[in-house]
Amino acid sequence: MDIFEARPFPDASTVHGTCETVFQKLHRTTTTPDLPAFPFADEAEWSLVEWLGTCGISNAQIDAFLKTKWVYYEMEHQPSFKTAQEMWKCIDEFLQAGPEWHSKEVVLPEAPNEPQILYYRDLVECLSYLEQNPAFEDAMNYEPILWYSNEELS
Repeated sequence: MDIFEARPFPDASTVHGTCETVFQKLHRTTTTPDLPAFPFADEAEWSLVEWLGTCGISNAQIDAFLKTKWVYYEMEHQPSFKTAQEMWKCIDEFLQAGPEWHSKEVVLPEAPNEPQILYYRDLVECLSYLEQNPAFEDAMNYEPILWYSNEELS
């Protein structure tokens, strides 16, 4: 099927506010007056990590940047991590793994003597968690889109 045009649905959405990114949440929940940039060395490194994590470059590009002579010889403070993998590991250790899992015993009418365990997550918590991820920042649509598959746009 060919798509001839996609148009936003008029007046479909209203912005009700914003939420924290994972970096903002990490900074708010892990820093203290004694350690203002925890888990990183200082505010400069925190700023570097936030930029590297949100600018859209690949892990290979982060690694290439970290191997430049400028990072090793010209920076006043070298980063505490040497690769993108080390940077992400440091972040992952302090982030939540996502919304909590819940379980509920369910008895199906077809098998009343074989109770099943249903595992689930709260949908609103999942959407909130995904919305905080900077990787999805430019990929989220908050309004319906009209897709037309014919030239008459009907």
